[in-house]
This record gives sequence, C-alpha cells and structure tokens, in this order.
Amino acid sequence: MSSVVSLMWKDANESPRLTGVHLIAPILCYADFIPQKYAADDRSWNDLHDADILNRPSIDFCLSCYIPNYADRKNPLFSPMLWKGGHMGLPPHYFQVSGWDPARDSALIYERILREESDVPTKLHVYTGQPHGFASVFPRMKASEKFYADAVEAYRWILAQSQ
Repeated sequence: MSSVVSLMWKDANESPRLTGVHLIAPILCYADFIPQKYAADDRSWNDLHDADILNRPSIDFCLSCYIPNYADRKNPLFSPMLWKGGHMGLPPHYFQVSGWDPARDSALIYERILREESDVPTKLHVYTGQPHGFASVFPRMKASEKFYADAVEAYRWILAQSQ
C-alpha cells in the first residue's frame, strides 16, 4: 500500500512531499504480469512455490479472496510496478526483502527500476534464506534483530536524504 500511496501522492503533486517509503517483503507486481523485459529475473515465484510461512498456495488463496478477478491483479493499484505515470520523482525507498519469499524477485526488480531507471534513491537489505514475515514470527532470532537494527539505520538514511 505504501508504494501505491507514494505514487498517487507524487502524481497529484501533493504537499508536503513524502520523506520516504519503507517496504517490508512487498509484493509489487503479480508474477504473471511482470513486464517481459524483467521476466527472466523473476524466478522466486516458481522457485519458492513451497516456501515457509508464506508460500504460493497461501498467496493464491489470499488473492482469490482479495482480488478474485484474475485480470484485476494487473491493476497498478495492486501491481505498482506497472504504474502508468512512471516512477520518476518518488521519495527515497527502503526495501527489506526476505530471501526465501515467493515475492522476493518482484521487490528486487522494483528496487532496480526505481534506482536505475527512475533515479530514486534506494536502500536495500536482503535477508538470505529467511521466509516472508520471519522477523514478526521469530523476533528473537539473530536475523530478526538485524532486521530491526537495519530499519533504524534506514530511517536515519531516509531522513538524511530530505536534508
């Protein structure tokens, strides 16, 4: 949601400008609608079909309740990677991506689109081998402690970008 709100805010030229966006294990484009030029980089959707905590069957079940019409999953309000107005002019984005998450690659692709194609400052942390939501489920695990420490560091980074 925060990615869509930031895009809507930008397009409406709202004020004050947003300081930054924090995306935690986001789904930024439904896998079947990833733009062709990035399709080869979107392997996690199939490779991590049976991932722990959040797997493809559970994602598909949730989406069948939330967005029952399959074609609507291409709507940029759900898949902001497909935003018609482009991504230039967005505020800094901080990504925390779980390495063992079926949605991992859509987040990595979106980060690259912002950084390389849209000149948006980004900061990225990938938690190799960790499933979607690991820090909430296992808050005392070392990787979770790093996750929370990284977020504090990233908020400092975001705030420094606006000065």
